Amino acid sequence: MNISTMQQKINQEHNPFIAEAVFAVEALGERHIADKMANAKQLLDRLFPLANGSHAEVVCYVVYYQHLLACFADGSQCGLKQPQQFVALSGHRSEPEAILLKDDCGCHLELSFDRQGCIGSRDCAAIEDIQLERCLIDGRCQENRLKREWISLLHNDGGQPRSNKSCKRFTTKDGHEYQLSSRV
Repeated sequence: MNISTMQQKINQEHNPFIAEAVFAVEALGERHIADKMANAKQLLDRLFPLANGSHAEVVCYVVYYQHLLACFADGSQCGLKQPQQFVALSGHRSEPEAILLKDDCGCHLELSFDRQGCIGSRDCAAIEDIQLERCLIDGRCQENRLKREWISLLHNDGGQPRSNKSCKRFTTKDGHEYQLSSRV
């Protein structure tokens, strides 16, 4: 038996095994993403609760006048329990590319949407990423500057903070440019 024939025989014997292994890894990856999304939406429910229902049940978010509305599969909708937590958006009000929320401590959370994205295409609300701003006060500066770092809750970035979002443009609820300031 020559090497080529032997290699073909090994491939034929192991292809089902390889296919099963690849399928198992993909299934684990899918469950891992689903688990991350479920945990991220639970965090949304704790930090930015809706007036009714859960972020896990939302099928889309829209901005209606100056309010963020969460829409559900049954056609109902509601806003945030604390409407002032919605501070800005990127994109069009009826189909935002991103929504920026702000907690009581002044740190932001960004929901970004992409129906074609690797995560957004699987999520009923098309959430592609949820990034949490980690605010660190730099005590070395006299002015006590705030250092802003962003951590993705859905994408694997090894828990490493990403650069700030100074290049991304956000619009306030009333149509003005929203600045992510670097000071407290």
